Amino acid sequence: MAGRTEARPDQGGLRVALLRLIAIADEPGDDDDRRLRKRVGVLGGYLTIVAPLGLPLAAPTPLVGWVVALVLSLWSAGNLAVLARTKNFDRYVIALVSAGPPFVLLTTVLSGGVTHTAGLVWAFLTPAYALLALGPQRAIRWFLVFLATLIIAVAIDPFVGGLVPPPPYATQLVFYVQNIGAPLAITFLLLRYTDLRRRAAEQRSDELLTNAIPASIATRLRHGEQRIAESYPDTTVVFADIVGFTPWAQRTDPALVVSLLDDLFSRFDIAAAEHGIEKIKTVGDAYMAAAGAPQPRDDHAQAALGFARAILSEVAGWRQANGLGLEVRVGLASGRVVGGVIGTRRILFDLWGDTVNTAARMESSGVPGRIHLAASTRSLLHGPEAFEERQIEIKGLGSMTTFLVPEVP
Repeated sequence: MAGRTEARPDQGGLRVALLRLIAIADEPGDDDDRRLRKRVGVLGGYLTIVAPLGLPLAAPTPLVGWVVALVLSLWSAGNLAVLARTKNFDRYVIALVSAGPPFVLLTTVLSGGVTHTAGLVWAFLTPAYALLALGPQRAIRWFLVFLATLIIAVAIDPFVGGLVPPPPYATQLVFYVQNIGAPLAITFLLLRYTDLRRRAAEQRSDELLTNAIPASIATRLRHGEQRIAESYPDTTVVFADIVGFTPWAQRTDPALVVSLLDDLFSRFDIAAAEHGIEKIKTVGDAYMAAAGAPQPRDDHAQAALGFARAILSEVAGWRQANGLGLEVRVGLASGRVVGGVIGTRRILFDLWGDTVNTAARMESSGVPGRIHLAASTRSLLHGPEAFEERQIEIKGLGSMTTFLVPEVP
């Protein structure tokens, strides 16, 4: 089709190959931060193979420059090979950064001293690598090594400045620019890669957090609130439960049970988002949602009823698609609830109060395939629709007048 650009198959293969190259230290138990630090450290190792190869351009004796450059390149390549075999990342990073200061001092001598080269800038890669790969606390000692390298270079400069004649001016100029540009460019690329990965990890964390709790509550937690508890005076709580789920699940393959339940609740999630309803939680085969909490809305009862009808519609499609005879009961109640975040691990936003209890009772005492309303919800629904009134005994609540929503033809 004109105007459409398709990725070539070899592009995907190249991307996979590059990922494998920087992921040679990854282990299954690594968290996002550990994996990021490892990949930054590995990337630094590859750059250290290439970076020294410019030394022969400035060395008075090119042969000596090549020998020094190849020694460091081979050291880095061997270090990466050992890492790929042992997965000992800390040993790898220490070996990598330990080679930096001696190499910088040696190249400074070969270049005619501090005043003839900007090679000391390379020494900053030692604490930079350590910071990105080992973390800020362990990088402090390597920053001190960097400072010591500067002090030693300045101290020996009067003794080595005249030992090696400086290269031609043009060579000095090129090498001076290279010694400033290359290490700073490497530092920039490492920082940029780290920042992109950090942002991606934060985005994944935010997605997980907002999938677990409402977005408005997640925002408050990210802003530092420690304890979140609110009263929501005008809400409608919705409960949906699969009738006969337990005996069906006991005689059905577990993988199929999980797959079908995930499919159904995913349908409910989409319907909740479309109706502006907040999913609160699932417990087994029960699905709980609310309108009016944590985001207030005046039409919470109407919105909750629309969502309840969508539940029945989704169940009908789910049953037909999978050849199932299962049905759901849906219960609604309106009124005041208290909401808040509980726990410090696997945190959960939950609702409590009589309204929640009543909605749960409406579901359990309802009719399969029907929507059962408490009087508190019925009183908020206005219009020509006729609801089927019931007078029933509700466990724990006594005799109550409730209402069944008419079936959709």
